[in-house]
Amino acid sequence: MRLVCNVAQVGARTGDTVDEVQQELERVPVVALRAFRCTFMTQSREGGDVQTGRVKRLSDANGDASPKVSFDNGGEFIRQTRRDVEEYLSARRVRARGRAQLYAKGVVAFAVLLGSWLMLMVGHPGVWLGLLSFAGLIFGTSLTAFSVMHDANHGAYFRKRRLNHLMGWTADSLLGLSSYAWRVKHNVAHHTYTNVDGYDADITQVPFARLMPVQEPRPWYRLQHYYIWFLYCLMALRWQTIGDVAAFVRGTIGNSALRVPRGWDLAGLVGGKVIFVSWAIVVPLLVYPWWGVVVAYLVYSMVVSLIMAVTFQLAHCVEEADFTSAEQLAAERRLWAVHEVETTVDFCPRNPVLSWVVGGLNYQIEHHLFPRVPHTHYAHIAKIVQRNAEQHGVRYVTQRSLRAALRSHFRHLRTMGRMGVPVALEMG
Repeated sequence: MRLVCNVAQVGARTGDTVDEVQQELERVPVVALRAFRCTFMTQSREGGDVQTGRVKRLSDANGDASPKVSFDNGGEFIRQTRRDVEEYLSARRVRARGRAQLYAKGVVAFAVLLGSWLMLMVGHPGVWLGLLSFAGLIFGTSLTAFSVMHDANHGAYFRKRRLNHLMGWTADSLLGLSSYAWRVKHNVAHHTYTNVDGYDADITQVPFARLMPVQEPRPWYRLQHYYIWFLYCLMALRWQTIGDVAAFVRGTIGNSALRVPRGWDLAGLVGGKVIFVSWAIVVPLLVYPWWGVVVAYLVYSMVVSLIMAVTFQLAHCVEEADFTSAEQLAAERRLWAVHEVETTVDFCPRNPVLSWVVGGLNYQIEHHLFPRVPHTHYAHIAKIVQRNAEQHGVRYVTQRSLRAALRSHFRHLRTMGRMGVPVALEMG
């Protein structure tokens, strides 16, 4: 069976809402688990990732439709992997333990975040306790983003879509990012078109950086392995200020349509921004001088942004990951599951502390294949995926340490920056 994984094409053909299209797209990683009794794995509307809006066909400046991107569904590798994962998750005790670990981590994340903020606001801490509380605020925010917001916006935190969207609203209220836009940017544009130029917004950062070979070279890219770390620090600030608005005005993220939110989605967007600005800026201004609040806000946002950006980039923008374009996919069709595995790299699989902190996102291969499974199961699922990948000749790559992953990312950035640059310019 072949499944066309193109949001624009599906929307143009059916006129479905983004929610309905996303359900069709996400049949790719979980279609064989439809009979699985856990409701968080079903294909009903309760697990939909994107709630509202309609999908339109995108056109370029000349009015021509964007290249169609599609993958072949199926293959023995993913069929066997789904069967094995279904067998693992069929035990009620396994599911219950995974949920308990997920919710316990959520309690810790919220407690650290709230406790640190309250200490800073009403505890009148000294310098060292204040710095410790500020570090706790950054840690609690990062833990909430990785372990609560991310799972919830994928429909993996609760069995009900509305509860997932409510918990996913932590992106708006605690991070200052629109969860509505995030579900299109991350769930649709990134998860459907991983490392596809022009479709995956995470790797399309021109003219600031070149992250894949098919993108045009620019002279300043040869220094990107040095300056990109500062750009990572600005990612959250951009989305907290103008990023969301720019995306809604543009109407697209990558090649995926983004409609202006209405009703409850609009209320959630505006209300979330108000709550974020209130606790991050307004209330601190009542306690501290304005210059201290500005400095603290910038440091807080930039450090959280750097942590989040690097964590996601280590899985896809490294030497071992594959990259492609719509034209290359049109010339040579690929199995969707194989594409996801070979464009993604796991890292630090034997580091349970780091895995706990980043919400299992060091197991990105498993996350891309099973986005609606709670991340607390990824370590076990990784053994299944790696075993089956070896059996079926699918390239499965793991970086054994954080240092190795960072060095691979650094080398990839350096290679992409120098590729295609004239020799005379490269030699200075």
